[in-house]
Formats: sequence, C-alpha cells, structure tokens
Amino acid sequence: MEGSNTGWSIRLARTLWFNTYRALVEDAAGEYVATLRLIPAIPLDRGSVPEDAPVVDPYVLVVVEDAVFAEEELVNFEGQVAGLLLEKMAQPDFNPAFCQFAYPSAPRGAGPQVMELGS
Repeated sequence: MEGSNTGWSIRLARTLWFNTYRALVEDAAGEYVATLRLIPAIPLDRGSVPEDAPVVDPYVLVVVEDAVFAEEELVNFEGQVAGLLLEKMAQPDFNPAFCQFAYPSAPRGAGPQVMELGS
C-alpha cells in the first residue's frame, strides 16, 4: 500500500506467530526506511468481560525493529507510518483506532544515565 501524500509504501507479511506481522516501509524512491513488527491488540468480546469493564478500542502495537531516519524526524515517521497501517490493517472484524509505537533500542541519549564514581 502506498501513502497518497508521502509516496511511502508498506508491505506486510505474516509470521509464524499468531496475530503477529512484519512490515517493510519504503520511501517514494523505493529506498528502505524501516522494518516493523506489528501486533494487533484485539479487545475481548463484551460478553467475556464484566458489565462494568471499561470499553477499549482495538489498536496496533508497532515495534520498530530497525529504521533509518534522524531523531528529529520521529514524529513525521510515526504519523506517516500510522496512517498507512491504519488503512492497511483495517478489516471487517478489526478496525484499529490508533498505533502505539515502541522502540526496543532507545535513541541515542535516551538510555539510562551512567555515573562514574571517583576513587
């Protein structure tokens, strides 16, 4: 599927795991942008939960396994990818309301702070 505004495209592939997908994101020139793991979060049927349980929306957990973009482009990346995924993943029985992004390798400078102790 190709994004109308960006020219970006996304290809999905099923994995050996139930309800887990992989995705390849390319830019308008066909250059690699990212590899994603997608996990649809599907709420339980209302009949399976207590009557007073909150109503929750289905969503897609997007684990960004690898990507080539600058940290300053993070918001733009997520916006473009989310738009493509929400279209691509929509099915009659699953219509995700949003995408939740996760990054297993934190961007530079976002990791835990290490302090050196003097002797």
